[in-house]
Amino acid sequence: MHMPTSDGSGLGPNESDEPSDPSAVGLDRCDERALSYLDDVGAQYPALIAANCGLYDELLERRLVTMREAGLVERVGDERVFRITCAGRDTLDR
Repeated sequence: MHMPTSDGSGLGPNESDEPSDPSAVGLDRCDERALSYLDDVGAQYPALIAANCGLYDELLERRLVTMREAGLVERVGDERVFRITCAGRDTLDR
């Protein structure tokens, strides 16, 4: 289970808000399903993304961290709601 940090960001000590190179992320089918789902619905909570994509919550949480670091998804506001970015859409279109 992913626990929020003391600052409430949900980021661990080695994670940052700075996106890395999206092309460097090796996407698997789980990532593609999550990105495609977010592209269809807009923004959603991780548990609902997992449920609608047929994925385990813990796996999706880990992949969201990786995709966020790569700039493929971003958090919406102060809640744990995610949406796809332009870079995420570009990655899906490849």
